[in-house]
Amino acid sequence: PTPTPTRTPTGTPRPTSTPQPANTPAVPAPQVAPSVGYAFDYGIQAHAIGQDLGPIFDAIRQLGFRWLKVQVEWKNHEGSKGQYGWADLDRLVETAQLNGVKLLFSVVKAPTWARPGGTDLSVEGPPANPQDYADFVGAVAARYRGRVHAYEIWNEQNLHYEWGNEPLDANRYVQLLKLAYQAIKAQDPGAIVVSGAPTPTGLNDGAIAIDDRTYLQQMYNAGLRYYCDAIGVHPSGYANPPDSKFGEGPAGPSHSNHPSFFFRHTMEDYRAIMVISGDSNKRLWPTEFGWSTTHGLGAPPAQGYEYANYNTEQDQANYIVRAYQMAKAWGWVGPMFLWNLNYGPASGKFDEKAGFGIVYPNWAPRPAFYALANMPK
Repeated sequence: PTPTPTRTPTGTPRPTSTPQPANTPAVPAPQVAPSVGYAFDYGIQAHAIGQDLGPIFDAIRQLGFRWLKVQVEWKNHEGSKGQYGWADLDRLVETAQLNGVKLLFSVVKAPTWARPGGTDLSVEGPPANPQDYADFVGAVAARYRGRVHAYEIWNEQNLHYEWGNEPLDANRYVQLLKLAYQAIKAQDPGAIVVSGAPTPTGLNDGAIAIDDRTYLQQMYNAGLRYYCDAIGVHPSGYANPPDSKFGEGPAGPSHSNHPSFFFRHTMEDYRAIMVISGDSNKRLWPTEFGWSTTHGLGAPPAQGYEYANYNTEQDQANYIVRAYQMAKAWGWVGPMFLWNLNYGPASGKFDEKAGFGIVYPNWAPRPAFYALANMPK
């Protein structure tokens, strides 16, 4: 039977049953330093489109960070084929440029006109024709050449409701990636194309989700290495310290029964798959990572996020800082984006996203904010 799902930082269902860990080879030591794309750097994701950008960029400056990730919802910027709405993106790109902040756009959510006939419009999903997506990202790359520095192509495409409740298919995803890569490079050869990060689910039923390690290998089998400059990853930590691995060292009291729930295990497993697939010259880009805590928010955890009770605010601060330190030391990680800056103010304290934020709903800094601002960079 389908396990009762819990939920993750971005709403990913997680099984409460105990799946068997994947047999992933131990990570080989890198032989050559990665040579493609930007080196390790500090980034954060914010809800920025349609928001007051002043507090967002003030916070990024106080943190000493240099990258901002923003999710760009295609459906909101191309109401019909070729009819673009640029105002919000123009304002964001201009403000980032004035502040010396590099941008990663994660481009998702096909507009209704581009979705397959008969698809489930109650969830977001990919286009029927991947060329429509490629045309859009190509137009974005042309408009913001040299000012948007990287593009992530889709998000968590190994999960049913991020893929329109349509059959999960790494081959179909890589076709979307291929066309997007070609369109972006034609307009802005210097832009980095990041493959869409699968979500760690601990589930591999082929309908709700395909295990992220399995899906990453399927992406490689479909030609992934030829159509991206970096590999996206979402190494969620749950209530487990960043140094821990499944079956090794301390684990938290929740979500400790599968490698997917461990930051370090996810990062090392992905790197092993990259090396074995002959793609060791690329870097892993953690385009979303973090630890949730509802302590100090004045609200209980949202349903499915009860593990946030097990992390104190000081745990959150310590874990995030340590994760950045580990990734920098590995030498095969590119810019790394914390989830998140401001979803507390944007969504309110009862929203599950607020627990991952590093400011309170009134914009006051949480302990993690101070820890990151004081972290040597």
